[in-house]
Amino acid sequence: MAQDKEATKDCIFSALIALMEQKEYKYITVTDIARKSGVSRMTYYRAYSSKEDILVQHFRKIAKQMVTRAEGDVSQALAGFYTYFQKYDNLTAIFAQSDLMHLVVESFSEFTDFLYDGLHPDSAKTAETGYATCYETGGLFSILTGWLAGGAKESPAEMSDITLRIMKK
Repeated sequence: MAQDKEATKDCIFSALIALMEQKEYKYITVTDIARKSGVSRMTYYRAYSSKEDILVQHFRKIAKQMVTRAEGDVSQALAGFYTYFQKYDNLTAIFAQSDLMHLVVESFSEFTDFLYDGLHPDSAKTAETGYATCYETGGLFSILTGWLAGGAKESPAEMSDITLRIMKK
């Protein structure tokens, strides 16, 4: 049953992305998404409360998978991050064009917390470390967009190394 629910959510996400490639996000309705994904509006509302919720849930799931797969290895997590966005580079452009990158960034908070904790294992949780995580999150996504805009010439592993060097400074 849980697999069916995840498959439905994946279909709804894919439908939203396909629609965003055709028209502006603000003009996409729940009915459009439901119709495109082949689900009823009721099924849609069982899974999501809004269009934004589709994006947030999807990217939180992706970020959690990256952390889980990394098994504590920050470098591996970053390589997974760059691999994902290289594979789906069109998403970054679509979200930037629709002024939705903030949702993607916010969805990766668990991921960036993992990175910060991995780089600063002895750091106590304070207001300063919270702000430092915010700072590193902004930097990470700036590096990502710069890398993609430049044609993603470096490999995900190289980008992981570059990012780690920058974050350790």
